[in-house]
Amino acid sequence: MRKYYQLLLVIICFLSVVTLLIYRHEYYRLRYVLEVLNFFGKPGLSEIEFCGPGYNATMLSEILRNSSMEVRETPPLFQQIDDNFYSYSSFLRSYQKYEKLTQSHAHIIDTIVIGKAQITPNFRCNIWMEGSNTPKAGRFTHKTISEPVNDFTLYIFQCSLSKNLGKPKGVSFYVNDYNINPIHAPIIRVIQVNTKRKPRRTANIKFVNNIEPAICVIPNQIPLVSRDSFIEFLVFHHMMGVKYFTIYDSMISEDIIRRLNLVPSDITQWNIQFFPLNYPFLFAKSYNIVRNAIELDCLFRHFRLDKEETEKASHAIVMSWDEFLVPRIHNNIKEIFNDFDPTRRIRTLQLKPLLFCLNQADDEEVEVGYPEMMKKTHYYIIPQNMSPIYVRNLDSMVIYEDIFSLTLSTKELPLEVLGAHKYTTCRDPKVFNSSGAGYNETQMKMLQHKFEAAMAKFGPNIVSNKIYRLYRSGKIWEKTSSESVRDML
Repeated sequence: MRKYYQLLLVIICFLSVVTLLIYRHEYYRLRYVLEVLNFFGKPGLSEIEFCGPGYNATMLSEILRNSSMEVRETPPLFQQIDDNFYSYSSFLRSYQKYEKLTQSHAHIIDTIVIGKAQITPNFRCNIWMEGSNTPKAGRFTHKTISEPVNDFTLYIFQCSLSKNLGKPKGVSFYVNDYNINPIHAPIIRVIQVNTKRKPRRTANIKFVNNIEPAICVIPNQIPLVSRDSFIEFLVFHHMMGVKYFTIYDSMISEDIIRRLNLVPSDITQWNIQFFPLNYPFLFAKSYNIVRNAIELDCLFRHFRLDKEETEKASHAIVMSWDEFLVPRIHNNIKEIFNDFDPTRRIRTLQLKPLLFCLNQADDEEVEVGYPEMMKKTHYYIIPQNMSPIYVRNLDSMVIYEDIFSLTLSTKELPLEVLGAHKYTTCRDPKVFNSSGAGYNETQMKMLQHKFEAAMAKFGPNIVSNKIYRLYRSGKIWEKTSSESVRDML
């Protein structure tokens, strides 16, 4: 009997070893597949390669169901280089369409980086080539893009190769220490850009492209956006002549995206690109520097598109969900930009924001059915740190390096022409309120304010808008998959 027990134990031991070996084999196969997907991108998901903290994968699956609202490019995502520096996105300025490669710095990769202001960058870099699993050592340099903001500074890390050794697909940075293994540094996928934007020419006449503004949307300082704010922002600025939106936000409700995707693109007539935003810092403290990084990413992405191609952005504007561009003359911002800068030579148009408190009383003269923001007709003179809104003119940027000279020519748009309205709850920054409430009615009456009803004049247009009417009716939120959205309009 004892022999049978021993035989049984031997069989069990043998099966356990075989199972362990099978498990180990499958584990390494899966690990290899994940590594390949992480570097080269997942099939069917364009160039998505890394999600990172704060990213909602369910949201991505819903976005990808509709071609008008999707992630079609490599997303910008913060990745840690070391304890003091975080990379955001990388852009390859080689393989350009209008220039031949030279042996001097055949490849240059620019990477947007946020770092501690008091720390001097001291790194080495590797460039990863297509079709090779071993990197090439590059030459590292850096330039400072912004003044310190709350102990943070915006940098451009450059990694270059003096010879054309293939097409780069990724870049990595690591501490300048030969005891550190560079193979473990995070790899940032590069995005190809053109180094020149070629204007259209016929004989000796230079034709200026039509104005096509694009808005890059970032979260509010309190990074939550309501369903109302999301719809109102898109619909209003689409009415103002904007059809290109790039949204850097991970806090958008999945239900909003799913429902809005039900509306056919020929009805919306806008182009929306979603990117997740994973900020590795205290958001309130780093908000302004993150906004600067997003603006640079926004400019790089729009600069890479050919001016010869039709319907590409001519101006780029970075705004949060609570900011609105409200014309005083004309009915859209395209006509304003055309009148104010007909030759497209001004690099930056600057707008001073006006603060409209959402906790002010509604204007009784405004129609009841108008959006909440249109019922606020007084802007307040409250000492708050409000950054200007900048309109960057891509048509004035002939070569890639012009992106780094945004203040070359700047002109302020007068309030009589175009206003930048910011709608938020006004509160005393020195007093903490756990409920998040702002000034009460009595306190609001004591604050200095001025009447401004420019927004209210667009009330009839927005309430008659097809998308807004569909949203306000509530039908789209109750829709089943068998119903047609067109029947609801």
